Amino acid sequence: MYEFTKGSIKFIRGGRYPHCNSVLVDNGMRAVIDAASEESRLLDFKRQGRIDSLITSHAHEDHLVYNYLFPESIFWAHPLDAPHFEDVKSLANCYGDMSPEDFQKWCDFFRNECNYVPRKVDRFLEDGRILVFGDTELEVIHAPGHTEGHCVFYFPREKILFTADLDLTRAGPYYADRTSDIEKTIRSLERLKGIKAETYLTAHGKGIYEGDSAFIDRYLKIIFDREERLIDFLRRGPKTLEQITAEGIIYGKNPAFLGVWDLTISERMMIAKHLERLMRKGLLSKEDDLYILRR
Repeated sequence: MYEFTKGSIKFIRGGRYPHCNSVLVDNGMRAVIDAASEESRLLDFKRQGRIDSLITSHAHEDHLVYNYLFPESIFWAHPLDAPHFEDVKSLANCYGDMSPEDFQKWCDFFRNECNYVPRKVDRFLEDGRILVFGDTELEVIHAPGHTEGHCVFYFPREKILFTADLDLTRAGPYYADRTSDIEKTIRSLERLKGIKAETYLTAHGKGIYEGDSAFIDRYLKIIFDREERLIDFLRRGPKTLEQITAEGIIYGKNPAFLGVWDLTISERMMIAKHLERLMRKGLLSKEDDLYILRR
């Protein structure tokens, strides 16, 4: 029934956006982490016994799709992401400046396609906190960058690390939210490399990996590869943000639409963060709307 099990830890593979993989804990006390995989399988797990805790790694719509199925469970999330579970407009605001019409489309998408129901966080995930489910321990690791409150979860006895949206895919890290941060993403990934895991579980993509930090290194390298491609493009001459975005350095020149999600917007947000990072490092200057590579 499950794609991966070890001890009391179970893994359900999710589908395409707006879904993700889920991790279940079944050891007397029962928990669901990121309830956005398959509705029928989550309901099967619920029918087997009370779900004590509903844990969401971070406030993105593709991680909360089936939260509404567990209204009786204690709801855990990080305090920095908590407001986005309580107010749909707060979540939509994470995705940057947009027209009132687009903002409303996002809110409608969250409600109608992602089953968004405002919910107050009952208990906060905090770095280093240990949650106990029977004799299974879960360590909370705050790993910001993707979102401010993004968390990953380590099961020390089973040596399993659920990396959530630090998902080790070949698409690379995503840091396009208003408060996403490249430097924090890098630090979070470096921290994960130091955790002794035999298995990595991720929220998207392949989902199940041998606990080899080379997978994290490969994923981390994508950030620096993007930056090198950006620098190479600027060697051709000064460019505006719009010109750089159109080059498709991250997602290609004709990125997909996923629901109301236009990856061109994400490209622009992420490129802007790379430009800011390069300016802080003294590698770029800006004159009017033009970014200029310093020789």
